[in-house]
Amino acid sequence: MKKFCLGMLTGVVGTIASLAGVAKVYHKIAIEPIEKEEAQFEATEIRGARKAGNSHTAR
Repeated sequence: MKKFCLGMLTGVVGTIASLAGVAKVYHKIAIEPIEKEEAQFEATEIRGARKAGNSHTAR
């Protein structure tokens, strides 16, 4: 019975560790590039709005 409990505990810990690793890799590969692209888009929009405001003002 002792070996069964140890094996079960090892299996549960291994499963949780592998799921955490998969979640971290998924975030790094799929989510982070999208967030980076959105941040770059926002920065470009802000720069464009600033340039448009400056170019259409009276001198």
